[in-house]
Order: sequence, then C-alpha cells, then structure tokens
Amino acid sequence: MKKKFIYSFILLAGLTLAACGGKGKTVESSTTAKSTEKTSQTTTTTSKTTTKSSTSQSSTKPSSSETKTSESQSAVKSDNNTPAKQADAVLNQLNKDFPNNQLPQAILTSQTAEYLTAATTSAADQGNFRILYYAEDHGITVNNLAVNDLQPIASFEKKSYGSNDEAAGAVNQIIDNGGRKIDLGYGITGYQQGAAGSSFLTWQEGNWSMVVRASNIGGEVAEPLAKESVAYLETAMLPAPQNVGQISLTASISDSYQNNSVVWQKGTTVYTIQHFDALQALKMTVSTNQ
Repeated sequence: MKKKFIYSFILLAGLTLAACGGKGKTVESSTTAKSTEKTSQTTTTTSKTTTKSSTSQSSTKPSSSETKTSESQSAVKSDNNTPAKQADAVLNQLNKDFPNNQLPQAILTSQTAEYLTAATTSAADQGNFRILYYAEDHGITVNNLAVNDLQPIASFEKKSYGSNDEAAGAVNQIIDNGGRKIDLGYGITGYQQGAAGSSFLTWQEGNWSMVVRASNIGGEVAEPLAKESVAYLETAMLPAPQNVGQISLTASISDSYQNNSVVWQKGTTVYTIQHFDALQALKMTVSTNQ
C-alpha cells in the first residue's frame, strides 16, 4: 500500500511538471508570434512609405517636364517669328477685322524697327474706325495692351459723313497759286510763299492739292521734298479722290506720326493717312491700291 502511494505521488508530480513545461512553451510561442506580427506590420508600413515616396516622385517629374516643354515651345515660336511673318499676321488680322476696306500695306521704313503691330478702335463700326501702327524690335499681337506705352509711327482712319458736301469740307483742301513759281519737273509748276516763319510750296496733281511746309527758322527748304514727291508720283498711282484730296507734308524731321497727312474724299467717306515720314506717307497711300 505504501509503495502504491509513493508511485502515485511520483506520477502526479511528473504530470504537473509536464503541464508547466507545456505552458511555458505556449507563452514563448505566443510572444514570438506577436513579435513576428510586429515585424510584419513594420515591414508593411515601410513598404507603404516607400510606395508613397515613389508616387510623389512620379507626380513631380511630369509637372516639371510639362513646364519645360511649354517654355521650349514658347521660345521656338518666338524664334520662328520673322519681321515678314509678323507683318503678314498683323495685316491679315486687320483685313479680317475691317473687310471690304482698302487698307494700307506699306507702313515700315528703313529707319524704323522691323516688327509691325497695330491697335484699332472697335470693329463694330465699319464706317468709322481708326488704326494706329507701331514698329518694334519684337513681335506684338494686334490690340495688345503693351502698345499703350508705345509711340505710333502711322495711322489710317475712315470717317463717314451725312453728305458729299460735308465730306468734301472735312478734307479741307487748299488751293493757292500765289507766290513765286518753281519748276518741280515733269511739267508741274509749284507756287511758294512765306508766312509766320514758314514757307509753303503748293501744286496740283489731278484732284489732289499738295503742299510742303518748311521752317524758315530752322533753315529748311521745301523745294527738295516737293521735287522728290513729284518724281515718286510719276511712277506710282494715288487713289483717285471723289471729289477732292489734300496732301500736306513737312520738310522737318520729326517722330510724330501726325507730321504728314494724306486726306481724300470718296463720296460721303473721308480717308486719312498719317506718317512720321513724308515720302512714306505717299507710299502708304499708294499701297491702298494694291
């Protein structure tokens, strides 16, 4: 009986130790699992961070590329623009805005910058409008606000009146055959006289009355410009006034586009061209026939 009790005690103790050993292993295994789970989570987080960083880099590069492309295209467009292309673009735009009008084509001179541009009044009134022309060292679109700070070199204006007589009066034609006669060549005689520190040389060509003004104070002479104008008009044709036209030129050099003017009537409409250069004012007018 005593031996049986001792044997039972030993068996019970062994079972208890076995149970304790198993429990320890289970806890260790659980701890390892948790550690593995944490490591997995950390790896996942790192993976997400890497993916996010990669996405950020990916979205930044196309944006930078688009900006460079845009700048490059702009530069190419500017480089491809030439004075001739600029002039064509400006004149075509003006013809589109004011169709059925014989607008001038020859505006620039050898003294001006090479790039033509213009500013206009509203195209809504086709019977009354004005165009200012500019010469710059780079291309500027028509009616760009930048021209507000620039100096015009020429202008073209169309104005409508209620009657032919009213239009003729607006031309303000001057006919004066008094004073000293001057042979201007090609069978044309001019008449020169002085007043208020200036001399005026006038002559007639068809329905056109022409005058060159020179300042006596500045020692200017009207005759050379008058003869140059007569010679030019022997090979070029001005528009025919219906019924009167007036050309007023100045021998003085000025950067004001209002320095020289060509005004002519066509029924109830009066056209006016102004240019800082006297001879170019004539050429600009002739170009309306082209």
